[in-house]
Amino acid sequence: MTLDEHESESAQNRTDAKLRYAAILLEELRKVERRGDDFERAHQESFLFHFFGVRDAFLNELNVIYECGLPLSKIRKGSLAKALRDNGKQSNELKTIVTLEADPESWLSRAKEMRDHSAHRHSVPRVFHQGGERHGEIFLTDTKTGTIINQDYLQLFESWLVSMKQLVIKLRTKQN
Repeated sequence: MTLDEHESESAQNRTDAKLRYAAILLEELRKVERRGDDFERAHQESFLFHFFGVRDAFLNELNVIYECGLPLSKIRKGSLAKALRDNGKQSNELKTIVTLEADPESWLSRAKEMRDHSAHRHSVPRVFHQGGERHGEIFLTDTKTGTIINQDYLQLFESWLVSMKQLVIKLRTKQN
């Protein structure tokens, strides 16, 4: 195995690890009593942190694959795009990520906003259902619009995680 192959495999392993970490936290959330206490909120925020870490780790994969040479501390969408341009390269994978994040209706954009909100501003507002057919479900609120997301947060997080896994697989397939 060459040094480049090792670096590429290492970058992929980190992306895969972040996917596993998010899945572990989602499983932990399924087990906790749903009270909205600090323990549950900490796990929700941790899920969002690791979930979005998948995107960040994948950006490093692109950095390695396209031989941009950015140090880990400098890998961001913008710096990666600039390094690609400077080297006369393009990345459809990066374009896909940028497009998804720019679309306010996309799952990735919504997840990013929720992660940013919980990391930098305040916890994500939630609605607890007591009684009725939705008893025990907890809905989160879209932090930009204030609209209640009409889905239990565990289902929402699961759908985002599935979408992220599918995105990584799709984008890796484009590289081959």
